Amino acid sequence: MKRIVFLFVLAAALSVPTLGQDPPKELTMQEIYQVETAFEKGNDLMNEGKYAEALEQYEIALKIVPEEGAILFNAGMAAFSIKKFAAAETHWSGLKKVDPSDWHVRAKLIQTYQALGRLEERDKERAELFEMKRSGKNSELNEQIEYCRDQFEAGGKKVMAFELFELKGSRALRYVFSIMNEAGDREEFRISLGSYDLTNSVWRATTKPTPKEGERLFHLDGYFPSAHATYGMFFPEPSYDEVRKMVINILEGKDKPVSGTVYNPGAGDKEPGKKPEKKPDDNR
Repeated sequence: MKRIVFLFVLAAALSVPTLGQDPPKELTMQEIYQVETAFEKGNDLMNEGKYAEALEQYEIALKIVPEEGAILFNAGMAAFSIKKFAAAETHWSGLKKVDPSDWHVRAKLIQTYQALGRLEERDKERAELFEMKRSGKNSELNEQIEYCRDQFEAGGKKVMAFELFELKGSRALRYVFSIMNEAGDREEFRISLGSYDLTNSVWRATTKPTPKEGERLFHLDGYFPSAHATYGMFFPEPSYDEVRKMVINILEGKDKPVSGTVYNPGAGDKEPGKKPEKKPDDNR
């Protein structure tokens, strides 16, 4: 979550309105107190997992300062947490208008449009995020190798889906689906779509006609604490929606692996595609 500090004199109160716009409203001391109080209550309630009550507090504050970025972001988080996706979209779209350079809110909107089934808007938002990444103008975004593209539930499991910005390296990954534990505070196992150099070398050497330059074979794998499973090989590359459906089928027990390997349980998981542990309120 983001936090803000209100000063007795707000920058908005000192700004000059553009032609045709009403002058910005200068807040009274009482209004400033009301906003600060509601925002802090909302944050405390979020930390307690009381998302509906937190949303109510943020929306009280937004009635007074409707364009405050930190409150808009947190209101979206609260709404998304209780599956009020339309409300989350409203707040995060508002934040995008206030701060178009905030890449975090672009990722959040991608997740929200996915949850709402508005896939054209999801794809447009994703394209804008990738263009922002390519431009190199956002120093924070420049450091990122991935973003959280989706959050959903399947087979009684909480899933966080990450998309990598580039397909690169000898064990390149496109998507990683982190399957969270019941508490939602750590990863139990993961399923990833990758395209590894060794696999592609074998594929090129054994496939007739020989694949064209730049064509790649992809594979969907599960990485568990003491086992690995492969669920299929794919050419051409499957879409995100196709992969998402396969992951759901795996978690619901509808799809079984085509091959697998059991590790030495004491050796630890050294397989590629490992993700750091993440919480479901990941802000990427």
